Formats: sequence, structure tokens, C-alpha cells
Amino acid sequence: MYSQLIALYELKRQSFLVGYIQNPDHFSDALAYAYYHRIAPVFHEDIARETYAADPFEEVYAVKSDFINDVLKYVDDRWRDDDLKAVAFAELEKKFGGYRTNRIELIRTLGYARIDGHHRFDDKLWAAIENRAPCEASSIDAMFSPKDVEFD
Repeated sequence: MYSQLIALYELKRQSFLVGYIQNPDHFSDALAYAYYHRIAPVFHEDIARETYAADPFEEVYAVKSDFINDVLKYVDDRWRDDDLKAVAFAELEKKFGGYRTNRIELIRTLGYARIDGHHRFDDKLWAAIENRAPCEASSIDAMFSPKDVEFD
């Protein structure tokens, strides 16, 4: 059953990304980023969660919704408290798994939030996150486009 779920998700993922490449104006860049990196689209696809009382693909995401929601709630709380030292990438890494444990998951989560909209956080917050971050997290992209999609 699990392998069928993976196959169904991969079919949905590839179909979405092909549509995104062909007609990018009809798709969300942030949702395309989520599909491309196989992360839970917590800002999108509410209808699936409402219809099925959960995301039917939660098990197959490389970055789960609980992780994304926990990270973003923590970042949002620190941002609202103006505690920008707490959101430095190294501090986030310590908080969410330890040194290098969830580095890629953290980068993907922050990238998804940033691409979804600058209105979510301000430039001061992003600068605090990227300050003295490791090279792979030193510039969390604010944009994603069809040119970024490559099929393996």
C-alpha cells in the first residue's frame, strides 16, 4: 500500500511540475517549490486536508507538515518578540535536531515560506536567519521558477 501511495504522489508531483513549466502563471511558485522538493504544502491544498481530514500524502513527504509548522511557529514567535538572535540559522539548527541533523529540511522549510511571500516575514528576519549561516543556507531563495525544475 505504501509503495502505491508513493507512486501516486510521484505521478501527481510530475504532472503538477509539467503543468507549472508549461503555464507558470496558472500555478503558485511556492507550491511548485514544495512539489519539487517533496515537502508538505502546508500553505496550499487546503481542500485535500478538508476533504480527507488530513493530507493523504503526509507519509511520503521528505519534509513533514509537523516539522514545517513547528519551525515556522517558532520563527514567527521569535520574530514577533523581536528576538532575531534566536532565529540565526545555527540556533534554528540546534533547536530543530542539532548540528546538521535536519539542515536540508530546515532550508527547504524556510525556502518554502520565503517563496510563498515576503509578507510572511520582513527582510530583517531573513538577514538574521542567513547571518553566518553555512554556505547552503547563506542565501535562502525568495524566488522559484520553471527554470529551477529539473527532472532526474
